[in-house]
Amino acid sequence: MTKTITQDNLIRYIYNELSAEEASLIEEALKADWESKELYEQLLDSKSQLDKVALQPKKILIDTILAYSRDTAPMEHSL
Repeated sequence: MTKTITQDNLIRYIYNELSAEEASLIEEALKADWESKELYEQLLDSKSQLDKVALQPKKILIDTILAYSRDTAPMEHSL
């Protein structure tokens, strides 16, 4: 029985989210199906590119949030 490899299967394989049995089936299928192997390589490249993306907000966004916080914070009262 041949199982079709989906993009979701390959993504789960890349992120090690498959059981050992499922991973083994994917590995065997990648050896036999060049289209799936090509998609796998594209997904690996995409993951590599995503890993390089800086995950830091722009300074203007941080400044806007801090300004909003200052402007809406409850005022302290002195007695």
